[in-house]
Order: sequence, then C-alpha cells, then structure tokens
Amino acid sequence: MRRPTFEVVAWGIAGSVRDAGRPGLAHLGRSRGGAVDLAALELGNRLVGNDPCAAGIETSGGLVMRCIVATMVAVTGSPADVHVEGGPPVGWGGPVVLPAGAMLRIGRLRGGARTYVCVRGGIEGRDGDVLQLGPDPEEPASTHPAVPRALDRPVRLWPGPRLDRFDDGAWDALLATTWEVLSASDRIGLRLDGRPLERVRHDELPSEGLLEGAIQVPPDGRPIVMLADHPATGGYPVIAVVDPADLGLVAQRSVGAAVRFTPAR
Repeated sequence: MRRPTFEVVAWGIAGSVRDAGRPGLAHLGRSRGGAVDLAALELGNRLVGNDPCAAGIETSGGLVMRCIVATMVAVTGSPADVHVEGGPPVGWGGPVVLPAGAMLRIGRLRGGARTYVCVRGGIEGRDGDVLQLGPDPEEPASTHPAVPRALDRPVRLWPGPRLDRFDDGAWDALLATTWEVLSASDRIGLRLDGRPLERVRHDELPSEGLLEGAIQVPPDGRPIVMLADHPATGGYPVIAVVDPADLGLVAQRSVGAAVRFTPAR
C-alpha cells in the first residue's frame, strides 16, 4: 500500500506531478510529455536514490508542501528561494530529510523557468492534494551535492532538414541574433522574438513528424523551439534542431530571457 508523503497546500505557478514522460510513441501521435527539463528531474531522482524516471514535482514558483511523514527531498532545475518551516534548510542539489510536519516552500525562481522537487521513493499516487510515496528504492542517496549548470550559455544547434526553404543568410542570422523569450511560450514550445528569418519558399509543406528540440519557423519568421508537449506533426519548415544535451537549457529559459545559439560540433 502506498503511503501518503506530502500534502500540497498550494500548487503555485504551473505546479504538477511529472515523470520522464512516454518516449517512443510519436507514431501514435503522442509526444514525450513529462518533465520539460528532463535532465533536472533525473538529477533530483539520482540524488535521493530513485530511478531517474521517477515522478517528482515541476513548479515555476509558489509551491507549498507539508510533509505527512519524514521524507528525503532534493531540489534541482532552476535555483529558487527555498524556505522550510519546522525542519532543516534545503539547498539546491543536495538530499535533505525533512521531518513530519515540516513545510517546504518554493518561492521566486532565480535564473530559470522550472524547479523540480524529487522525493525518495518517487510520487506514485495522488488523492486530491495528497501525494503518495512509492516504495523505498533501496539505493543509497548521494553523499555529495550536485553542481548547478550554467543556464544562460548558448544553445547548440544542428542544421534542420528544411534549410532550402530559407534564404542563404537565414542560418547565420539564427546564430547571430540574440532572441527574446515571449510570454506565449509554454510546455509545447518556446516562442522567440528577434530579427525575422527570411524564407525563399512560401508554399505549404505537408505535415511531417516533429521531435523535441526542432525549431519551426512560421510565416512571421520568428522561431518556435519544440518542447516536451510538442505536437507529433507540423507543417512549418524546421530550420534547425537543438542538440539533445542542451534541451534542458531551452526548457529553463523564462519569459523575457535572452537566447543565443551556436553550431554544434
């Protein structure tokens, strides 16, 4: 029987339970889903001894959780203001055991768009706002804190399959422009504003398969980077694809943040 571990007092901004998603189902029309910053979720799970794909909580701030039983937690993803009432302090990237009754609050995020809270055993059930703990993984927790990534470094790109749809300078313009993240961005895609990319062909493409990290360019010339909940197919030409190792950097760009691209080597 699953044991209750946390009561969510406030879900905050975009708070949700997320695992690693369901990869490999694009042929059935389903994107991966799951945590947008998959690397951050996997890191948090490794820190508390879980399987890397176990479910945790993704939040953009304002999450408030109360421990029902003593629970080991780790916070990863974007650095954030983390406050604990009735327990020891919780920093970024290190496992901490919180006693029963302790209250964990994720406040303002610092430098990124999503913070992850992972709990030992993973979240395996939910009854309203009460989250249920999975079995103990019987693996040791990390004895060393993690080192945070530099979230603001340039994102590496590979050329996409539809460069022939753009003028000769579009690839260089994509790399040379400092793009700004628009407020219309969500779990489906990161929408960017900057110098529009010029297309030389404007006829419609038949819908074709999309993958996470594909950069589509709609008629207005402003790129959209596909994220975890992207559609399985799309008709806008794909000028580039984010290197898989840098998908987490894209996932952590918040509204108004700058995005720079560089060629993958």
